[in-house]
Amino acid sequence: MKNTLLHGLLSGGLAGLASSVFNYAYNMAFITDFSKAINTVSIFGSSIFGTVLAALGYHFFSKMVKTHADIWFNIIFLGLTFASLVGSFAANLPTDIESPELFAGLSVPMHLFPILFWLATKPLFKKGDVA
Repeated sequence: MKNTLLHGLLSGGLAGLASSVFNYAYNMAFITDFSKAINTVSIFGSSIFGTVLAALGYHFFSKMVKTHADIWFNIIFLGLTFASLVGSFAANLPTDIESPELFAGLSVPMHLFPILFWLATKPLFKKGDVA
């Protein structure tokens, strides 16, 4: 359990860092300011919350499903990630934000970073050799 939670924290922290850098670059490139809707604390918080929740889910899922648990969990995690994208398109932004149509371009990649870093860091936490 400790190993799995560490995996969730590391992948969430890295996803939060990548999302924060992306947020800065996106805002500079498109001269936008979505700080009323999203900020560094909320970016890191949601990234870490999501991957720690995934870590807990993975821990219990792998106890229930003995064969191919990683594959099935990754498919479920990917499905939930794509389902979370709906929120980016349905977000209610404050009325004084300029260019609200650009918000999805900012938030959609941020939804993908947690699963990307979960998968990228998985070999660091995998017990035994994978053939």
